Amino acid sequence: MKDITRIIIKLGASALLLVAAVSCNQKNDLRTEIHDYSDSTAHSYLKVHVELPVPAKGVQSAIRGQLVNLLDERLSHITSYEQERFYPPYEGDSDDTGKLLAYYQDRSLEIIGKMSQEDADERAKYSEDDGWDAPAWEYDFSLGKIVETEGYAVFQSQDYIYMGGAHGGVTGAGYLTFDKNDGHLVDPVIDPSQAEAMQSILVKGLTSYYEGFGETISPEELKDHLMIDGDIIPLPSWNPYPDGKGGLVFTYQQYEIASYAEGMPSFTIPVEEVVAFLSEDARRLL
Repeated sequence: MKDITRIIIKLGASALLLVAAVSCNQKNDLRTEIHDYSDSTAHSYLKVHVELPVPAKGVQSAIRGQLVNLLDERLSHITSYEQERFYPPYEGDSDDTGKLLAYYQDRSLEIIGKMSQEDADERAKYSEDDGWDAPAWEYDFSLGKIVETEGYAVFQSQDYIYMGGAHGGVTGAGYLTFDKNDGHLVDPVIDPSQAEAMQSILVKGLTSYYEGFGETISPEELKDHLMIDGDIIPLPSWNPYPDGKGGLVFTYQQYEIASYAEGMPSFTIPVEEVVAFLSEDARRLL
């Protein structure tokens, strides 16, 4: 059972939704609050979905602080491929979630609005059609809890960005597994030196991904789907995460090992099959 308080504020084209949800299922469940925001400019759309532990001491505070830092890192670099920071970190009371997010939302909208307008103006110089309009940019930022057990909580950081090209793309920090004993981030989950030793497991997982589309392929045929250097399939750049059901979920980003058309290859391997490849921290936790 959950006790839920909702506050909805609508201002013109923008909307802010706050949902503070307190779970009663487990005594040590994280208490979180969810904020949803959307707004637009002449040539851009911005959507923000954020779930943070409510301000409190101990584990709540430790996890919240790391997620706030991540939020700052992602939104202050909006649309930047060169890791250029567009505005400084929020310097107010970070426990005031409304003011914290309003700061990042307002400045992110300002940046994407300015850059999309510059793009539209530049395109207009070369357009012979007076009625032509530039494609609208879009940035969706999502940070939320996807798994929680007695021992750990997993949050997902994922961005979608479209800047007027052929298609948009998914980026983000990926999956973050926090130890609920003290709130620290378990990173890495898989020992990065074990990629070569895990080849049979990665091949098994990837073939199962394609079989999910009704295509049965052999390990040899798998190579035709992949775009990698050499014969060693790398570990995904996003940390795998425990699904709370005894599995470890692996997800590759677009273009990481395959073409855009192949999607984001994802598969689940039983934790018991990868115990030998876990980092010491993850092995202790799982």
